[in-house]
Amino acid sequence: MSIISTWEAVPSRLFSIYSTLFDSEYGEKKSRIEAWATPPSLRKQGMGDASVLTTELFRQPLAEALRLGLVEEIDDRLRLTTAARSTGKKGQDSEDYFLAYMRHTLFDSARAAETKQAGFMIALSWFLSSSPLRPMNFSKEPINELRAQIGENASQMEISVVAGWQSFLYWARYLGFATIVGGANDAEDSSSRRVIPDPIKAIESALPSIFAEANDLPVEQFLSRLSAIFPVFETGSVRKEFDGMRLTPVTDSDKRLSITTSLALQRLVDRQRLTIVNIADANARILDFGARERRVSRVALKVET
Repeated sequence: MSIISTWEAVPSRLFSIYSTLFDSEYGEKKSRIEAWATPPSLRKQGMGDASVLTTELFRQPLAEALRLGLVEEIDDRLRLTTAARSTGKKGQDSEDYFLAYMRHTLFDSARAAETKQAGFMIALSWFLSSSPLRPMNFSKEPINELRAQIGENASQMEISVVAGWQSFLYWARYLGFATIVGGANDAEDSSSRRVIPDPIKAIESALPSIFAEANDLPVEQFLSRLSAIFPVFETGSVRKEFDGMRLTPVTDSDKRLSITTSLALQRLVDRQRLTIVNIADANARILDFGARERRVSRVALKVET
């Protein structure tokens, strides 16, 4: 099981468990958290003991929170693990700590494997290699496209059914890698919802670490530092693993970045967060925008004055 295959474990439900326990140093009784998390209209009576009320909407996210190491259960009490709480204290914004923990867990290969989440980065590598110029259908799993690209390796991604595909998309959006548009509040028009690979928020969140030592970097060093934080980008270990699965080999001979990465970097330039320049005879990458392209050899953090 994982955050993809456990479709009930969407970001909002896991965060609800996390935030409820964040302000409780010694934890809470499991039954009390369950009562808070389960609206009466959704409860169903458990087997044997009529006082036991539960639904999968609580049990499955809790199981995933335990598997992720967010929560631990001791003597029928739930509390955050020390690692999940980090340096957070009562009264602080718990979502910052939750998001940091999820990124640390999902984007560290060893930790992702340990918590049964390795498929997420493989799926995200494929997603980011797709073109935002061709939005995807939110309501139709992309299994045929996956099989055409990587054959039987498609099963590793856990997005071969609609529920898994949509769980993946909710997490990709929450972590800063996707935009979902259309049909959100119209049940009859849910088929009109489209998904766009859009990692601008994820890249922006990494900028302080990327530029911790210098505000101006060669493009290869910028990409190396970005992919060290998120291995799903070009030059990253998981992106290379995905490229190795392709039935048609991918070459890096022209140093071309994906349209998804290219557009995200250009949008950060447009927002005055980055500047990019090309210097003659310097090593360069090509930003691919579909109808046009741009060479870049250095990336700099835009310093506010």
